[in-house]
Amino acid sequence: MAEKLSLKKLAFIGGGAMGEAIIKGMTGACLMDPAAIYVGAHRPERAVYLHNTYGVTGVVDNKEAVRDADMVILAIKPQMVDSALDAGLAEAVGRKAVIVSIMGSVTIEKIAGIFKGNPVIRTMPNTPLAVGAGMTAIAPGAEVSEDAVQAVQQIFGCCGETVLIQEKDIEAVTAVSGCGPGYVYVLIDALADAGVMAGLSRATAIQLAAQTFAGSGKMVLETGKHPAVLRDMVTSPGGTTIAGIKALENGAVRGALFNAVQAVLDRSEQLKKH
Repeated sequence: MAEKLSLKKLAFIGGGAMGEAIIKGMTGACLMDPAAIYVGAHRPERAVYLHNTYGVTGVVDNKEAVRDADMVILAIKPQMVDSALDAGLAEAVGRKAVIVSIMGSVTIEKIAGIFKGNPVIRTMPNTPLAVGAGMTAIAPGAEVSEDAVQAVQQIFGCCGETVLIQEKDIEAVTAVSGCGPGYVYVLIDALADAGVMAGLSRATAIQLAAQTFAGSGKMVLETGKHPAVLRDMVTSPGGTTIAGIKALENGAVRGALFNAVQAVLDRSEQLKKH
């Protein structure tokens, strides 16, 4: 069992898919009393659902959710920042509360401008949090304590892996792991299609492709070996695997992934200007 958090009250602004995934991980790991986790949900039925499912305190009043909280997690979409995070909410948050954001493209500076005087931690999780296999980058602001950083590592560590970074690297993280599941789903779908073309049933082809990606990623993480080393272990001279890899190189798969990451970086810059 994971070590319990020292927080007396944790608040979520937003109880959507990402917020629920974090709550699921926390309550599953028994990090704190579920009743001490307050969730400001957009709809009453959502608040009731989260309470009934996880035992958390679901409310529809965000001010009630954040009042007296030691930590506030902003689990909302970036486009909601101006409407959801108003002056009244900022006033309800205690000055010592740590603000944790999962919002992409919203800087620590902007968040600190709303919650004046509060320490801010920016994170970039990805959607596999929902199945306990997420990847979350954590970028603490200048005034954040080590205890607060450790608490955030514990929270997101219940839903997968974490890594500490500087905020300047958030956009690169977004382009690799934040958007990465989208790339991987495209590749799984393409590999499954190829399996169907080779005569496999659709269900079998998807299972084979998805588990191959999952298992290969696990090998990289657990062995600590460079992907190229692991690739060479399954690539015999003049064999079938190298023939397939040659076809991938001819199809510029590697270059396409470079382009995908750059496209995300370019789009992020465009969004910052609006």
